[in-house]
This record gives sequence, C-alpha cells and structure tokens, in this order.
Amino acid sequence: MRLIKVIAINLIILCSLLLLIEGILWSLYPDYTYYYRTHPIQPDLEEILAKTDTSWLSPDPDLGWVCQQKTSLLFPSPPVQGVCYQINAEGFRNSFNFQDLKTKTKKRVLLVGDSFTFGIYLPEHHTIAARLQQELGPDYLVISLSIPAWGLDQMYLAYQKYIDLLNPDQVILSFVDDDLMRSLEILFHGCGRKPCLKIEQGKLVQNEDNPQWWEYLCWNNQLGNRMLLGKYHKQAANLGQYLIENIFKECNQNDREIILARIPALVDLDDAIPRPQFSMKMLCEEYKVPYLELYPELLQSSSYTYRKYYIPDDGHFTESGAKYFSEKLLPILKKNPTYLVH
Repeated sequence: MRLIKVIAINLIILCSLLLLIEGILWSLYPDYTYYYRTHPIQPDLEEILAKTDTSWLSPDPDLGWVCQQKTSLLFPSPPVQGVCYQINAEGFRNSFNFQDLKTKTKKRVLLVGDSFTFGIYLPEHHTIAARLQQELGPDYLVISLSIPAWGLDQMYLAYQKYIDLLNPDQVILSFVDDDLMRSLEILFHGCGRKPCLKIEQGKLVQNEDNPQWWEYLCWNNQLGNRMLLGKYHKQAANLGQYLIENIFKECNQNDREIILARIPALVDLDDAIPRPQFSMKMLCEEYKVPYLELYPELLQSSSYTYRKYYIPDDGHFTESGAKYFSEKLLPILKKNPTYLVH
C-alpha cells in the first residue's frame, strides 16, 4: 500500500508540473500553431479537402498531382489576378512538351522545385526559368520540373521519372524548409493524396504508417506538440538528406552538374514564429556541390529590403524576388568564382 501511495503522489506531482508548464506555454504563446501529420485513415480530413478548390491540379499516379493544361489556373486565394500559365502535356510550366525533346541540340538546365520555381502568380517572362533562359541565351534550354505544393519527396520522384528523357547537363534543385515537412504528409492542403516515402533498411519504401496512439495525445497540447514536432523534424531531415544525396549520386554518375538552393521563407526571415531549420550545407560540402544559401545575406538587410521580394500576406516571390534569386543562380551556372554561396 505504501508503494502505491508513493507512486500515486509522484504521478499527481508530475501531472501538476505538466499542467503548470502547459499553462505557462499557453500564456506565452497563445497563437501557437499546432502541427498535425496527416495519415491514410483520416476520413474527416478527406471530406474537408474534397470541398477545397483544387481546379488547378491534375491527379498524377506517380507524383500526386501536376497542373491542368490550361492557361488560367485558379490557385486557392490568389493574390494576383489575370496571370496566364503555359502548361505542357506533362502538366509542367513549359512552352514545350517533354516528349518533343528527344533530340538534344542545346545545353539543358533543369529546375526542380515547388511553387517558387514554378513561378506561382508571376507572368511567364518574370519566372525564374524565363529569366535564366534570357540570360543564358539561345544555346541553352531551361526546363521547369516544378509544381506548387510539392514536397521534396515529389521533387525526387519527378526527377527519377523524367531524368532520362530530359537528360540535363545542369540541375538546380531548390527547396524551402516546408518542402521537407511535406514529405511526411499523406494528404496535403486540398491537393488530395500524395506519395509518402520512408527509409526502411536503407531503402525508400512507401509510407502508409498511421501515427501511434501517443502521438494523438500530443497533437492538442503545446508541450506534447513541441516534442512531437522535434521528432517529425528529425524524420524529415533524415529523409530529405537521403533524397538529396541520391540525386547528388545520380548526377555524379552521369556527369551532370548540380546546384542545391535553399529559398528563404518570409516567415523565417521575420522570425515571428521560430521554426526548425533544414540547412544542407554539410551535405553539399561532403559532395562538393555548390550550395546557394541566402538567409545570411537577407537577414543582414532590413525588413524593408527583403520584403520587396515577397508577395504581401502570401510569401511567394514577387517579380523582384524571382529576379534576385535568378541573379544569384546565374554566376554559379556560368562558373563565376565570385558567386555567393554560404
């Protein structure tokens, strides 16, 4: 009986301390954003997402989704109206179809990324791909393999699917930190089901795992959610590094030049809500891959300066932002030793 009493008293003390810590966190961070990992058996979320406007996307059995082949794409809550998009037969933003590129007559540069490199809300001639094409000239062909809302896993799968057909000489893989966390998701923001990968015995396999019971308990309290976020961050970092490393190896084996670029997110520059970081500097140093990391430069500038590069209340690149990023990539593509790499 005495042992039971001691255990009960200690449990009461522990629960009281946890409640106290939770209360302090609530008072300090009343607007804390909870992280929820989606999973296969989630009918309530499926129903919600089914009502979301996804008229811009076309389901893809290998990649989750690409874009519909039409000039007017209605993205959710567009801050910019009247933008026309050239979408090819494969569902990517290019004026040419990939199947028409079987004969290689130009040096090819492949852009792999998400909505930033896709150029969401930007006119055709202001996208990163268009700016690089203009600066590199007629001897080059810049190809975009980028889709809004993609995770790093989808970029990897698209690279594997199209690399032999496109056969690029240079590859630019661009990511924002959110792309790594998206790789843990099964469902995503109204875009339907997406591929989800995990590393098992050193190999990539489909991830259909549901969260454990204790993860559900951590979702709706700040203390548990912060601990869970740390766990997910580690998973995303490990998976992201594995995917990027595989692309590095493929490029090395086939004499392709590759550049890895981490695009700064406005929310991280403002640092209103500190988030985990996903720098790949050490991996790039190991493989001697040029790494474009713009956080240090932008953080040293004023908020007035870097905010010109982002659409207000949205966070995607403005025309100035796409121009700024393109100008940082060009010297690396041209092998100018003065390029800015951190």
